[in-house]
Amino acid sequence: MNLLFLGGSNTDCRHSFDPRNLGYGYVGMIARKLEASDSRLEISNKGIDGFTAARVKGMWQNLPEEEKERYDIVTVLAGINDLGMWMEKGVLRNTPEESLDLFARTFQELIIDILDYGIPRLILMEPFLFPVPARYRLWLPWLSRMSGRIRNLAEYYGLSFIPLQQRLNREAEKLGYGRITPDGIHLTEEGHRILAEAWMEEAGI
Repeated sequence: MNLLFLGGSNTDCRHSFDPRNLGYGYVGMIARKLEASDSRLEISNKGIDGFTAARVKGMWQNLPEEEKERYDIVTVLAGINDLGMWMEKGVLRNTPEESLDLFARTFQELIIDILDYGIPRLILMEPFLFPVPARYRLWLPWLSRMSGRIRNLAEYYGLSFIPLQQRLNREAEKLGYGRITPDGIHLTEEGHRILAEAWMEEAGI
């Protein structure tokens, strides 16, 4: 079975510095769990720190044709870098509303392009954010709308969608935010463990 993970920094997790090129986050954790029962497993981590949905789409489109056709499951976790661009003043000329529409169109184009290669399964993971530092609280309503767009696309195309925001919030409230995130956007080892568990539950493998 061949798996591909696409996304930004929470997928990347310094995978270029990992001898196995899987990274030190949820992708590497998933690999360790699955490899114990399937020696034929192949996992590719192509997450890149800072990637927006448009750049994730570009990453996918630039892969060799023969590589794209061999994946059994493609997983995408994207959106938080787009949101950061909308909310930081002076970065974009579009309003957040316009940017949300553009994001949804780009994400839909990515989905269509992946499905056009006959990929048996596409899993979409919900982008997430924590209300610490306090300035991120202003981002949360837009993040909720972004998540809604992704969920709607998953439903329309019959794809798997993994909700993460509430699950991460519950753990952060129980354990303390510092146990789950160092900065409100990225995850600690415990945070990545939660993502890995959520993916395993949804993938069912």
